[in-house]
Amino acid sequence: MKYSVILLLGLFPLLLADTLLVPSEYPSIHDAITAAQDGDTVLVSPGQYCGGFSFQGKNIVLRSAGGSGSTYIESPFPEFHCVMFTGGEDSTAVLEGFSITNVSFDGTVDDGRDPVDYGGGIYITNSSEPMIRNNMIVNCWVSVNGGGIFIENSSPCLTDNIITNNYAHQTGGGIWAGGGSGGTLPLRIINCTVDGNQSNITGGMSITHPIAEIINNTIINNIGGYDSGAGGIGINSPSVLLYSNYISGNDGYTGGGVAIAGGYTTVIGNLITENTASLGGGIYESSGGVLYMENNTIAFNETDLTSGWGGGLISWEDTLYISNTIFWGNTSAHGSQICLPATTNPNTTIISYCNIQFGQDSIYLGPIAILEWGPGNIDTDPLFESGPLGDYHLSYGSPCIDAGNPAWEYNDPEDPFNPGYALWPAMGTTRNDMGAFGGGGVNYWLGVEEEESSSPEAGLVLKSFPNPFSSSCTVCFQLEHPSDVVLSVFDLSGRLVETLVDEVVPAGMYSEYLDGSDLCSGMYLIRLVAGEHAASRRCIIIRVD
Repeated sequence: MKYSVILLLGLFPLLLADTLLVPSEYPSIHDAITAAQDGDTVLVSPGQYCGGFSFQGKNIVLRSAGGSGSTYIESPFPEFHCVMFTGGEDSTAVLEGFSITNVSFDGTVDDGRDPVDYGGGIYITNSSEPMIRNNMIVNCWVSVNGGGIFIENSSPCLTDNIITNNYAHQTGGGIWAGGGSGGTLPLRIINCTVDGNQSNITGGMSITHPIAEIINNTIINNIGGYDSGAGGIGINSPSVLLYSNYISGNDGYTGGGVAIAGGYTTVIGNLITENTASLGGGIYESSGGVLYMENNTIAFNETDLTSGWGGGLISWEDTLYISNTIFWGNTSAHGSQICLPATTNPNTTIISYCNIQFGQDSIYLGPIAILEWGPGNIDTDPLFESGPLGDYHLSYGSPCIDAGNPAWEYNDPEDPFNPGYALWPAMGTTRNDMGAFGGGGVNYWLGVEEEESSSPEAGLVLKSFPNPFSSSCTVCFQLEHPSDVVLSVFDLSGRLVETLVDEVVPAGMYSEYLDGSDLCSGMYLIRLVAGEHAASRRCIIIRVD
């Protein structure tokens, strides 16, 4: 009996987990959070709600019942953030499915109030790993840093959010992230859209967090400062992974797409195109360290044709390793593709298996810059064409197919249905293709790897095949435990396309038929929600006319 009592006491908090309903049981979100205990869910019905509330250090799930298209949170006063995490919340604290703004709902951009200093939409400080997912953070203004989201001394995971049209007077129009949480937990930004944000320094994301993983995001149309700062992403961190992001149409001064000013940065599988700046149309790099670049497409970025430097990339007195990358169509007065203006300390740049327009003639070398021109470099039109993932696919005749580093560790992923050949959008055999759609980054572009699991114990498996498909595919999922299951398909704007399952499902393996015959070509998100856990993956429709 003694052991039975101990067991029941251990299960007691789980048995007490509850769902608190807003507004039917509690008139406000703040009231429901105050009444909630760790493990509870606060479920909010569609409508407009007053923000300015905190999670109060509670590890709870705050979720909308109708999603971000119908459930709105607005900050009530300029001195308030909309949502705050300030009490050490961990990865079981979840904010999901809201549209968040600190500008009035009537659509006006400026309602006469002075904006809050930091984090107009979401303010996260001195927390552990809260989960922020499937939200829209829009039209938030601040007078200092982090218009949409401010993160300090915390390591949240941001997944599947849309962060758009936010403004910071200093830096980080969309996101500002600095400090850490014990120095070991990474900040993770995955599958988010950062679009149309602006600040006087860095427009999209300003990252000074000590460890960051920025994976598979769309970072477009952000505007940074006109005398300093990046348009898309500004990085000044000891360790950052920039992996399989689409960075396009951003405008800054130092780095139209990306500015790297410190630490060790790894840049793999990114599509960096059509950005503008005075220094470094695609990438500005002055880290004082090492930059490692593999399988990127850096194309049609520009700086001023009379005074600009580094259309594709500018790097100062640092060490660069560049492989399997395409530099094409970039323009600048000095170094149309690459600019290495070392004047005080040597810059050593090692380039191999790259396609660089005009070859070494497009690379500006300063007086003490060192360029090591390795094997496999070419200067041939890559023959880009439009496709579901953008305008920079390789056509079937591209010289970049199977032209990257032949070592097996650089291989494209293999198509499981066609052994020996690459998984689309990589092409040809499994030898590395130059550019963003070759190498290991293909997995993230297609969502071959699991893109989200709310906890390692979730026990969710979500697959779809074939991928890409032209008219239909099969979606498979597996549950370890009976659950309330919602299996949905969304387009990239977040619009619900179809709900395949919405019911209680026993444990087991299941499959559903997705008819895409009426859908346009492009990328879609398949999302599985099972109880408190979720998983998602992308699928690609290629319409054959």
